[in-house]
Amino acid sequence: MRTQSTFRRTGVVGVAAALAMVTAACSPGNRADKGLIVGKSPTTTTALPAPTVVEESTTTTEEASTTTGARKTGGGGGGGGGGGTGKVVAPRKTGAPDGSPYGEAIPFTSSVEVPTNLVWILAIGSDARPGGDMRKSNGDSIHLIGIDPGTGAGTVLGFPRDSWVQIPGKGTGKINSALAMGGPKLMAETVRKLTGLPVDYYVLTAFEGFQKIVDEVGGVNVQVDRKMNDKMSGARFDPGWHNMNGGQALAYSRDRYDVPNGDFSRSLHQGNVMMSGLMKLRAEVGDDAGLQRWIGVLLRHADLDSPPQQLLPLAALARKLDPAKITNIVAPGRVGTAGAASVVYLTDEARKLFLDLRPDAAVGGATGDQPRPQPTTTTTTAPPTTTTSAPAGAPGAAGSSSSSTSTTSVLGLGGN
Repeated sequence: MRTQSTFRRTGVVGVAAALAMVTAACSPGNRADKGLIVGKSPTTTTALPAPTVVEESTTTTEEASTTTGARKTGGGGGGGGGGGTGKVVAPRKTGAPDGSPYGEAIPFTSSVEVPTNLVWILAIGSDARPGGDMRKSNGDSIHLIGIDPGTGAGTVLGFPRDSWVQIPGKGTGKINSALAMGGPKLMAETVRKLTGLPVDYYVLTAFEGFQKIVDEVGGVNVQVDRKMNDKMSGARFDPGWHNMNGGQALAYSRDRYDVPNGDFSRSLHQGNVMMSGLMKLRAEVGDDAGLQRWIGVLLRHADLDSPPQQLLPLAALARKLDPAKITNIVAPGRVGTAGAASVVYLTDEARKLFLDLRPDAAVGGATGDQPRPQPTTTTTTAPPTTTTSAPAGAPGAAGSSSSSTSTTSVLGLGGN
């Protein structure tokens, strides 16, 4: 199976995002020289807002984004294109596929206490080129992962990268530009404002770090749902299960030109890779020493924004999850225009989806088999929602930086 060895942009969080649940802890400092950045969001101490979905304006507006320009037809947002309103792409859902080569989870014994409240992790794939700063590039892949530890149920919620949203302090623009304008903190604030959902942690990766992590954990088995032969991403797969190395997983996750709904399909595929990462974790890790080995892999490629005291509890939580209880879904929307830009306007169905996830992180209610803990202040009933018309405006630019910790000794775990 062939795959291109060089890629122009990452377009993916993939397994590194799945492993966000294994590594998230921590807030930015002064370097970005590794392939993975994990941090704690500053948005978790304030009251949750209502979802704020930007409606398509009846008149066109000037270009208000400096992000990657999607093509006017085809792959940009999926269906339709510039110059008018496209079809609504419904929120297709997937779960754990049947016939996984990983089989059943191995027995797991752990003395680590896991979180009891809902956990929300923002996984971002930067389009930074090799040597570029991930915090000052566009976010090419964006997913919010919500987990209810009490039920084991959860959701991987993807956002089309061209979604037209309010960016706090910057006006309106494509959601992917929030990363370039203010780093992962501003991206977290943008997702929080859009969805009305918390963001406890973030994980940011670029294609080099993603590939190295996937290769170092021995690849990942992914089910491909259709034939792929895309020269832009290098995705060349027949339908069925594939044991992918880092480059192949990246190519699969980037393909948006020969899939039915462009970036909507691509975002769903990225969620599939995350689900496969969880299945691999369950098949290979049976104790706390195994968790430490996985954390060690990630720390070799990660910049941490503060000491990672919560790594092991989050890793234990990830190991206890059953992918069959996790829903992979993409926020629904339609392709339209904002001035000269082809963008995605999320629909009222997206707003309803955000509200549905708020109490229990599950689509349609909890699907786990355990009683859920009483809601905390971060999971209260949503206030009335807010909808705004898309104004014209040109977001500015801002950067962010980070300090790093990259040794397993800070975990207090001893050697591997």
